[in-house]
Amino acid sequence: MNEIKLSKMEIRNFKGRKEFTLNINGLNANIFGENGTGKTTLNDAFLWVLFDKDSTNRKDFSVKPQDKDGNDRHYLETEVTLELLVNGQPRTFRKMLTEKWTKKHGEEDKEFTGHETALWVDTVPVKKKEYTEQINALIDETAFKLLTNPFFFCTQLKWEDRRKTLMEICGDVSDVDVISSDEKLAALTDILNGKSITDQKKIIAEKIKMLNKNIEAIPIRISEQSRKMTFDEEANYPVVDEKLLELKTTLRTIERSMMDTSQLASVYHQKQQDAFRLSTEIDERKKELDAGNMAGLNKAIDEKSKLEGEKYRLNSDTRSTEARIRDKGKLITDNEAGLVKLRDAWNLENEKQFIEPDGDQFICPTCEQSLPQDKKDSRIAQMSKNFEQTKARNLANIRTGGKEIGSNQLSITHEIEVLNQDQMKHEMDLNTVTDRLAELDKELQAEKGRTYGGDYDTDSKYSALNTQMQSLKTELNKPIEDTTTELLERKKGISEQINALNKILNNRDISIKTQERIDELKDEERTLSSQLSQFEKQRYLIEEFIKAKVNLLEDNINSKFLMVKWRLFDTQINGGISECCEAMVDGVGYPNVNHAGKVNAGLDIINVLAGHYGCVAPIFIDFRESVSRIIDTGSQVINLIKSEEDKTLRVEAV
Repeated sequence: MNEIKLSKMEIRNFKGRKEFTLNINGLNANIFGENGTGKTTLNDAFLWVLFDKDSTNRKDFSVKPQDKDGNDRHYLETEVTLELLVNGQPRTFRKMLTEKWTKKHGEEDKEFTGHETALWVDTVPVKKKEYTEQINALIDETAFKLLTNPFFFCTQLKWEDRRKTLMEICGDVSDVDVISSDEKLAALTDILNGKSITDQKKIIAEKIKMLNKNIEAIPIRISEQSRKMTFDEEANYPVVDEKLLELKTTLRTIERSMMDTSQLASVYHQKQQDAFRLSTEIDERKKELDAGNMAGLNKAIDEKSKLEGEKYRLNSDTRSTEARIRDKGKLITDNEAGLVKLRDAWNLENEKQFIEPDGDQFICPTCEQSLPQDKKDSRIAQMSKNFEQTKARNLANIRTGGKEIGSNQLSITHEIEVLNQDQMKHEMDLNTVTDRLAELDKELQAEKGRTYGGDYDTDSKYSALNTQMQSLKTELNKPIEDTTTELLERKKGISEQINALNKILNNRDISIKTQERIDELKDEERTLSSQLSQFEKQRYLIEEFIKAKVNLLEDNINSKFLMVKWRLFDTQINGGISECCEAMVDGVGYPNVNHAGKVNAGLDIINVLAGHYGCVAPIFIDFRESVSRIIDTGSQVINLIKSEEDKTLRVEAV
């Protein structure tokens, strides 16, 4: 056991002390003095020489004397010398802090530029590194503070470090030993799978948290899915399917009936182009005449003019497309009639059979005698062959004609579908243009109420162009026989019915898929709940393990101490166990223990730590006057006692 004792300490210009010598020759001591006489300063000086810190573990405290305004006094040397007895052998550590004053070039006065520290070990001057190594060779800084300050262990160390130190002193209990102590903990071996209890506990806690979060979210997700349900229990879906098929068949019939074309398409298109050209020229002339008009009226007129041209174009395209659809429909009808004729011709040709002529008809034209039988047979065979070849050729020609008509039918049908799409687009665009023209008429009325346009009719060029445009409008507006209006209305009605039925069926499909998703979520909830139950069982086993370890650890550790009992685990509200490290004195937690109790608890801890580190060192006890009795300790004790009678420090070695 290494024994470190304070023999003598000399102080010069340290904090509030100009000079003071503490000479106790390794004995215990009582130092008396009223408040402000420097009792605590002695402890600060002792620690400053060794570790550059004060009794509150601060490194940045001021060691120099200060004036009444709290400013450091200059031109003083701050010095502390310690004479220690280490296992009875004297050791001296001396530290002196001096100010550095520098005279800059060109200036008369010197200025303060910092401090310099001089160090000695056993009267030999040394560098900082060697000084520190010499002190550390005696004892580690943290260990020294633990052995000299009764409050350091419980107030300066984190609870994790306190717990670690206690484990080093008293020894930890292995997980294997804890599991072996209770057979119900045997399952933990497989659960841990090589991991520590702490790590596995964190893993399980995270998984439980995640599972609870996922389980809590499932009812919300089911509720969201339920809101999507639009299943109509009263709907007869087979009937709806059958009705939808019937309507689609009717729609195809109507669309075929709408196929037609226009013979006047090219002529009408040319007139339309002429109308566009005239409209552009009229607009340009209007712009010239309206150059001085307000922008609002010009813009509205310009837009209306363009839209009217667009309207004429759309009307033209609509009529042209209607005519072309009609013509294409007529071609289909003609082709269908042609196919019927070809079928009849093919059947007629195919039914023809070769009729063998009477043998008596074969007479030689020279001798007018009947041909020999072999000649007759040869002649008949040739006639039959010629008949079959002619029949095959005729049938092939009929088939070729039928294929050509069929191919033509497909091409015409595709053209009609494209024309129908174009027609629908023309109608939509025309409605848009018509609506905008109606809005423009209102805007023009408003504009004309506050602006004045040009007098177009007095301009000869405008009048000529306008006359041509009116003539074209008259021709373009001539009624064209419209046979599709009724069909379009029917098509619209059928389409609306189809859309309505599709919506019903779509709602059914959505509801079926939604119910499937709800069932999946319910299965997922059951799976998650099962997993949660397994992890909760594992968590329970770990908590039982911790409780078992608590009993083993606390009994082992507490047996080392005289009055302090250690609480290494807290029981939480939910019944769980959390690690801690709190000193208890007579069942009271350290923070709530009175000063005397804390001092004696600290001495009890120091006694155990001294055995662990194999060393004792001087213990400074401040406010010793409030402690009537302290427990026995093998360390040197220096009591700092408040005494109003002692205006200066008084030392008693005991």
